Amino acid sequence: MSKVFRDYTEVNESMMEGFTVTKVSTGINAEGSGMMLELERTIDNVTIGVDVVYNPSCEDGETPFMVSEEYVKHVCQ
Repeated sequence: MSKVFRDYTEVNESMMEGFTVTKVSTGINAEGSGMMLELERTIDNVTIGVDVVYNPSCEDGETPFMVSEEYVKHVCQ
């Protein structure tokens, strides 16, 4: 499964409504200063996920705060 990340300034705030933080991971970059928040919400029998990544040690020209597009995490049968 691949995830597509976007600059947070491109994300419509209504896209984030209804999501709950389910996991927080710290130290995700080489410097140990990054953080990822995993969010999810359930629609019918499908769990939708969105990941938010903060990398304060990003390279010049990169965005330190990125938000993934929605993706399917789980389908209940």
